[in-house]
Amino acid sequence: MRKVTIKDVAEHAGVSVGTASKVMNDKGYVSKAAHDAVMKATLELGYSVNANARSLKTSKSNKIAVLTSDISNPYLMSIAKEVEEMIRSLDSHMVLLSHNDNPETERSSLNIIIEQQVDALVIIPTGQNGDLIEKIKNTNTPVIAIDREVDEVETDLIVDDNFFGSYESIKYLHSLGHENIGVIYGHEKNSIGRDRLYGAMEAIKDGNINDDPSFLHEADFREDLAYRAVIELLMQPVPPTAIYCCNNTMTKGVLKALKDQEIRIPEDISLIAFGDKEQWELIEPSLTLMTQPMKRIGIEASILLKSRLKFAEDYPLQQKVMKPSFIEGASCISIKNSEIF
Repeated sequence: MRKVTIKDVAEHAGVSVGTASKVMNDKGYVSKAAHDAVMKATLELGYSVNANARSLKTSKSNKIAVLTSDISNPYLMSIAKEVEEMIRSLDSHMVLLSHNDNPETERSSLNIIIEQQVDALVIIPTGQNGDLIEKIKNTNTPVIAIDREVDEVETDLIVDDNFFGSYESIKYLHSLGHENIGVIYGHEKNSIGRDRLYGAMEAIKDGNINDDPSFLHEADFREDLAYRAVIELLMQPVPPTAIYCCNNTMTKGVLKALKDQEIRIPEDISLIAFGDKEQWELIEPSLTLMTQPMKRIGIEASILLKSRLKFAEDYPLQQKVMKPSFIEGASCISIKNSEIF
């Protein structure tokens, strides 16, 4: 593919090469309309601005985009709230969008963000659409990914150690004597789905636990599909004695299915979930959880956002992986006396 040149940018923006050059180098007077047209053309054509990138962001919009995956998820919105407070302290406004884990919806949202010419992007990505996120980066717009990575694109990143959390969850169930463990996971389309699934699978392998693939159920991070997955698990010739669920939203479906089937927790089946403890405070029996450091993730994302916007100096991309914490509730029961893991 032919490399995009400054001439291409000028033609696309409807300005002269000289005007485009002034914008790129931040030299000489250029009207706001021409400046914005060149910026937009740069994004749409994927022009690699490299050293000139900083000059493209001299005009601030005082808008910061937050693109989340699910506005109904309390964990994710708690993080967004922390970020919003920092945005307000910076005398900026938050542009909040959601993609519902749909890459096409995310792509449309990213195009809106490009048009808005935001000063920064905080994103809980689907893991795809790296080309558009790369375009945003190329205008020296800070991009901070939370909860998941953008596949094949390096950004600032703040995530849980999802592999560790899943591994330890299965290890705990096995220590209680469970050999038939149902795993309800999201999918393998992004890093959070893969890491939580692979962590569980690795623990099953290391513990010589029953690795029957019929115990693994993909539920696309959806409540309704998790509900169906539980029904399928319970109807197997040898049903599981325990379930590990990889996400808050899916856990709602798990609890509803068990209630509808009159399956008692933990007398009939043990349950452990990866998620946010505040959402389950009123649930009885209390859930055993691998909890996410929600407050810390939100605070660190906010501080990193402020640093990227306030400091002119370039510094390496930050990638922070935080260990989740285990909280032992009353939803798991031992079915043998000795630990064998």
